[in-house]
Amino acid sequence: MIPNVTKGGRMGGLLSYLVGPGKRNEHTDPHLVAGDPALLAWHDDHELSKADALAIARHLDRPRTAFGLEVAGGHVWHCSLSIRADEGELSDEQWARIATGFLRKVGLDDNQGSKAPVRWAAVRHGLSAAGNDHVHLVVNLVREDGTKASVHNDFRRAQLACRELEAEHGLARLGSPDLAGRGYR
Repeated sequence: MIPNVTKGGRMGGLLSYLVGPGKRNEHTDPHLVAGDPALLAWHDDHELSKADALAIARHLDRPRTAFGLEVAGGHVWHCSLSIRADEGELSDEQWARIATGFLRKVGLDDNQGSKAPVRWAAVRHGLSAAGNDHVHLVVNLVREDGTKASVHNDFRRAQLACRELEAEHGLARLGSPDLAGRGYR
């Protein structure tokens, strides 16, 4: 798997893009495959509209707005996880397990209840223009109690998490943790 990590400050903009047509009309059937428990109780796996995306963005943003916090570099943490095109497609259930495991491995979960949870969503919207199956993880870095989730060394942690998840889920091993990318916006 190849992770691509970015940070920013526009939750609504990111989610609107993820449910929109994409750069080359490659986004089809955008839907949730995983997320925080409150989000999943509210949304199922139906196709998401722009109105749904904005409602999800407001839900994800609520801790930051409630506490009035700003996060240096942006409070929106976004990571796309992609498999090689020749690996075919995974099921929504497989992507849900991978997304949940990934957040745990990079330290953005609740650490078995010792930290307040973050609000997050995993959106799947079809194959990329190059034919890669992928999922997008969107995380608010302000936790439910107003503390900030640490993204120190997140790029390296994301690479290592992908190597572990490849082994756990029988995906092609990329071999080197240096094949991931970091994006800045």
